[in-house]
Amino acid sequence: MVEPQERGESETANLGKPLDPSATRALQGLVSDLREALLVEANRLSDDNYITDDDLVRAYKRLSFPNRDSLEFADAQVVISQAMRENRLFEWVSYGMAVVLFLFGLVLLGVGAAPGDAATRVGALSGGSIVEILILIPFRFVINSRRHNIALRMLGLILNRVDDPKKVAPLLKDTFLAVVLGKAQFNVVK
Repeated sequence: MVEPQERGESETANLGKPLDPSATRALQGLVSDLREALLVEANRLSDDNYITDDDLVRAYKRLSFPNRDSLEFADAQVVISQAMRENRLFEWVSYGMAVVLFLFGLVLLGVGAAPGDAATRVGALSGGSIVEILILIPFRFVINSRRHNIALRMLGLILNRVDDPKKVAPLLKDTFLAVVLGKAQFNVVK
């Protein structure tokens, strides 16, 4: 077994410069973290009950040289799917509100059309008309929910195809301002 002092000397021989004691501790911590990440990735890639040398090599290649296909976008996709489910629920509640308002408006218009007291008829007709106009509010919520779902789908597509996160930041900001807040911001390049 190699003593830590001897290992430190051989590492400095490879680097050409001696390591500071704090750098040695930091290096040991980083090596430990990298070893753990390598074992976790190899365990995920392993098909057998044991981690083989081939699993370690594949894990090393995935950690060292990630490509777009091997990168994990599961977290972003889970968040997007959850947001879309919440928007669907909001959309169905809006449809329910529209149906209730429509039926209530029809009842009021029916009461207003039926023979009876003139004051009741006028009140029911005007109330029914107002309630029928209020149907537009739930439909506005449905339209906004659909716009947000489209923006979320676009966001998922962008996140799956982006190479550099810094390139997508301005696009995400503009999309958020335009879709969610309704503030379109167009930068014209001459």
